[in-house]
Amino acid sequence: MCSASGRHDVVKRRYKTVMQTGHHSSMKTLLVTGTDTDVGKTWISCLILRSLRQHQLRVGAYKPACSGAIIAEDGERFWHDVEMLTEACAWQGDKQKICPQTFDAAVAPNIAAELEGRHINEQQLASGAKCWEDQADYLLVEGAGGLLCPLSNSKTVADVAVTLAAPIVIVTANKLGMINHTLLTVEVARQRSLHVAAIVVNNATETAADESQASNQRQLRHWLPNIPIVSCQYSATSLVDHVGETFDVRQLFKFPHRTNQQP
Repeated sequence: MCSASGRHDVVKRRYKTVMQTGHHSSMKTLLVTGTDTDVGKTWISCLILRSLRQHQLRVGAYKPACSGAIIAEDGERFWHDVEMLTEACAWQGDKQKICPQTFDAAVAPNIAAELEGRHINEQQLASGAKCWEDQADYLLVEGAGGLLCPLSNSKTVADVAVTLAAPIVIVTANKLGMINHTLLTVEVARQRSLHVAAIVVNNATETAADESQASNQRQLRHWLPNIPIVSCQYSATSLVDHVGETFDVRQLFKFPHRTNQQP
C-alpha cells in the first residue's frame, strides 16, 4: 500500500506531466464532489460553468458515469445531471462526450451496470476527459455521490481525481450533520494528497433546514482554516465568500505547489 508521502509524490508527478505535455497543458481541470448524494453537486457544477462562460472562456463538462435514468412516455431515456451539464456548457454535440457511461437504476454506477449485465469501462472513467482537450480551456468533471462513491468495482471518484491530478471542490448541504460529513470528506482528500480548492456550503432548500444552518460555515472555517469556504444561497447563480462578495470561480482551477493543506 502506498504511503501518504508516496501518494503525494504520485499526484505531483501526474500534475507535472499534465502541465508539460500535449494540448492538455492548456486545459484546466476541476472535479466537483460532495459529502453525500443530493447535496447540490450538479447545481453548483452548472453555476461554475455558466460563470466561466460569462468570462468568455471555452468550457467543457464531463461526468465519468451516471446512473438513474428518467424514462419518458415514449420510452426515451435521459439523465437529469447530463441534461443540466449539457445546457450549462452550451454543448451542441453528442451528449456521450459529457457522459459516456449511463445506466438506468438509481444506484452506484458499478451496481447499475451489474443490473444491466454490463461492465464499467474503468480506463474511460478518467481518459474520457481527454476528448475535451482541443475544445475547452476549463473542464469541469462532476463525480457521482461522494468522494468514495464506487464508480467500478475497484475505482472510486477519489481515484479519478488522483488520475486527473485535478483540484477538487466539495459541495456540502447546509444542514445538521454537515460538519462531520465535510471533515470526513476532507480527511479522505488529504489521505490522497488531493488539493481541496474550496468547500461550497449549499443552501439546498428554500427555508432553513434547522438551527445549525446559522453556524455551520463558521464552524467549518474554525476546523478547516486553510481551505476557502464559500456559500450558495437557494437557487443562486453565483458563489459568495465569507464577507458576502462574489467569488471568482476561476480561482478554483488553480493548483498550488502544496496539496495536503494540513492545518
